Amino acid sequence: MPEPVAARVFCLPYSGGSSLAYRDWSGLGPGVEVVAVDYPGRLMRPAEPLVESVPGLVAALAEELYPYWDVPFVVCGTSLGSLVAFELARAAEEAGRPAEAAVLCACAAPGRLPRTPPVTALADTDFLDAVADRYGGALAALRGAPEAQAVLVPMLRADLRAFEQYAAQPVPPLPISTDIIAFAGRQDRSTRFGEVAGWRAFTTGDFQVRSVSGGHFFIEQQPAEVIGEIRTRLRHRRTVETS
Repeated sequence: MPEPVAARVFCLPYSGGSSLAYRDWSGLGPGVEVVAVDYPGRLMRPAEPLVESVPGLVAALAEELYPYWDVPFVVCGTSLGSLVAFELARAAEEAGRPAEAAVLCACAAPGRLPRTPPVTALADTDFLDAVADRYGGALAALRGAPEAQAVLVPMLRADLRAFEQYAAQPVPPLPISTDIIAFAGRQDRSTRFGEVAGWRAFTTGDFQVRSVSGGHFFIEQQPAEVIGEIRTRLRHRRTVETS
């Protein structure tokens, strides 16, 4: 008989990514279910139109995920996924089902997000060059893969439009009461530790910021510290509930 679900971790991918970014996650403890989310228009949701704003992504996901907020849960995101996780945590609070924590990886805080010239209007080749130079990782391989470009470039453009629009909003979002744990990669050339530490201003709950080894995509390459922090947080919750 399957073990009953005692907690869930909802994982939101980076721009152009999918649930596959979290395919190797394990070790969160008995009864903890990892729910790796796909945005509309990719992998498990290919028939849905792409969404080009963070509020639109949250609206598309919150209604679907609401029934699964029936146990303690954590939202975890990387880069664009961190912005979605932050706003999803807000939606959960407003629905009366607040998350245990929002774990935000490789993403500067609002007000410190890069306001470099938008790249999403560039032609495909220039667009890919700009994105690969900014973030590195596997994106550089798309330059010589036209078939992959045809599939991934529209997704990447939509996600980066969402990121650029969120970064450009004139008024910073209000803080949430959910605890925030922010992670910065020491080799991340696109996001500085101080920019990630700025998330402190966006929670009225507890805040922690951690520096971990790895570049912008450390969540795939070296996720052990992030997984360990989530495991500790959920284990502490269970200890408090049973004491």
